[in-house]
Amino acid sequence: MSLSIMFNSVKFQDLKDKFLGIFCALLLLLFFISHSSTAGEPGNWTIFVNQTRLHKNWSLHNELQYRSFDLLPNTEQSLFRVGLNYHFDANLIFTAGLAHIGTFKNESHFNNERILSENRSWEQITLKSTQGRLFFEHRYRLEQRWIQSNDQISYKNRIRYLFRTAVPLTSKVIAKNVFFLSFYDEVFLNLNSNPFDRNRLFASAGFQFNKNANVQCGYLVQTVGSISKNYLQLVLNYNLDFRKSD
Repeated sequence: MSLSIMFNSVKFQDLKDKFLGIFCALLLLLFFISHSSTAGEPGNWTIFVNQTRLHKNWSLHNELQYRSFDLLPNTEQSLFRVGLNYHFDANLIFTAGLAHIGTFKNESHFNNERILSENRSWEQITLKSTQGRLFFEHRYRLEQRWIQSNDQISYKNRIRYLFRTAVPLTSKVIAKNVFFLSFYDEVFLNLNSNPFDRNRLFASAGFQFNKNANVQCGYLVQTVGSISKNYLQLVLNYNLDFRKSD
């Protein structure tokens, strides 16, 4: 009885402080992981993601990424990804699409020399759920990759699994004018004799402008082999909805 009364008396401010503490702990964890075997100074990723809803079941996915070796522009990679989504319902989405990625030589200026060019097709299933205040997402992606270096083209298959969670800070749900925290981990596995490709660990704070737009700023640690590199990451999600209202 007393335990129930104590639990029900917890105020929202106490919950928010706990979540902020967890977020700070995640940032510290990311910091120590990134500096255990870090390659160079921090870089930055700037990302724009759009979902354009066309129908109850159909939408388009559009994504642009600029990745820099350093905090200032020093092009590491550029990525353009498009896809077609089929929404079975609000919590189950199937996507298929194409992507192009350019990888550049580290030359400390914007117009770096391109050393790799990759085209890929990809398919994924996204599962979403909520538990109380927490939002969960599981994403399973299969990629077919054609990688060109000089005049040589190699073909590879890769699978990716991402787990993401988010929690609102100033409301019970992530809605207009609400701050939130987000965390994800994604593992990449090659379908060959050396399966581990890389891992990405990310924590961020975000603000939801309205139901169609939010911005997130966070810290990413990418581990390739035994080397980790850390990045500051800025993500803008801006969606459009062209469905006819009932």
